[in-house]
Amino acid sequence: MKIVLITGATSGIGEACAKIFSNKGYDLILLGRNQEKLSVLRNQLKKTSVHTYSVDFLNLEETEKVLEKIAKDFPTIDSLVNSAGICQKNLLENISIKEWNDIYQVNVTIPFLTTQKLLSNLENSSNGSIINVSSIAGRLRSISLGAHYTSTKAALIGLTRHLAAELGPRGIRVNATCPSQTKTPMLDEALGIDKQEELATGIHLRRLATAEDQAKVIAFLASEDAGYMNGAIVDVNGGQL
Repeated sequence: MKIVLITGATSGIGEACAKIFSNKGYDLILLGRNQEKLSVLRNQLKKTSVHTYSVDFLNLEETEKVLEKIAKDFPTIDSLVNSAGICQKNLLENISIKEWNDIYQVNVTIPFLTTQKLLSNLENSSNGSIINVSSIAGRLRSISLGAHYTSTKAALIGLTRHLAAELGPRGIRVNATCPSQTKTPMLDEALGIDKQEELATGIHLRRLATAEDQAKVIAFLASEDAGYMNGAIVDVNGGQL
């Protein structure tokens, strides 16, 4: 039985990934901030084994302890999906150093740390893979969020490309997806419904992505069907770029 670890599993793309990987027969390790939401999700996913861990990614000490426990308890992990992320809307002159550091910690440091702490576990897989969830913002810019968010998503693309070269010889593929604006709670917070509808009219497919649209691509990248994809930055944006 293959096993996947998903961060940010209680909402949006991470939650959709949990459901799709479960349907594909993976055992799940789910990380998120909200224990109640994790429990609800675990009860929904009856097809495979589900292990949940409540963790605050703004607390590095707590995060490291959780990852070290997971590394010990699960000798082999087949796929790692770094989906957790936070966003903020401030203009440049209003971004505090704390906001800058917090968004970098969750959006960049945590993917680095999960990869580092679980490296041996991924090496034990016959098809070890890492999928980092970047953003269309990392390809160009954000239309609704701040410079600090855009910078983190560009950094995640750089991390993906570097690790693809470094870890490929060790049998671990590293790829990234770049979702465009996707119908999630995060988007509702960043962009009102009226602006979402306006945005959709300018997309070639005339709709925003769903979390399931994004999760299906992530599940493909984790699969053996994508066994020769490494260092790929996959745009899932309805043709916006």
